[in-house]
Amino acid sequence: MKFTDFLPRRSLALIPLLALLCAGAARSALAANELIVIAHKDVVLDKISPERVTQIYLRQQQSWPDGQPIQPIDLREGSSLRRAFYDQVTGRSLGQVRAYWARQSFTGMGLPPRQVDNDEEVTRLVQSTPGAIGYVSRKPSGTGVKVLLSTSVD
Repeated sequence: MKFTDFLPRRSLALIPLLALLCAGAARSALAANELIVIAHKDVVLDKISPERVTQIYLRQQQSWPDGQPIQPIDLREGSSLRRAFYDQVTGRSLGQVRAYWARQSFTGMGLPPRQVDNDEEVTRLVQSTPGAIGYVSRKPSGTGVKVLLSTSVD
């Protein structure tokens, strides 16, 4: 006997649909495991190293090679993508980043990057802000941004 022998005939018609839905869910889960660093379309670089991204997000590098000011866009505290970004790209925990910015702010040495709520807001700001850089979980559609770095999230 086969598994399908126990199903009513009407249910047999649903098996291909269920397989298709499961495949789509698996693709979505894989796409959600990406971390993509994007920049405004006019940024002079076409790719970037994790070390340079770290310098940008710690405000140790404040301009692009052509002199244009860098505008980093960060996700808010509590975002799992933010945690992955700092853990995997910068090699720092969120606690270390908070402590860094507390020291910087207290001594008047700088303020942290602007924070937004989600991928869509990051993409919108990067598209509309010359010199902007941000990170998202999937490649945005449209022509207003370029991908500088792509990595998978553990």
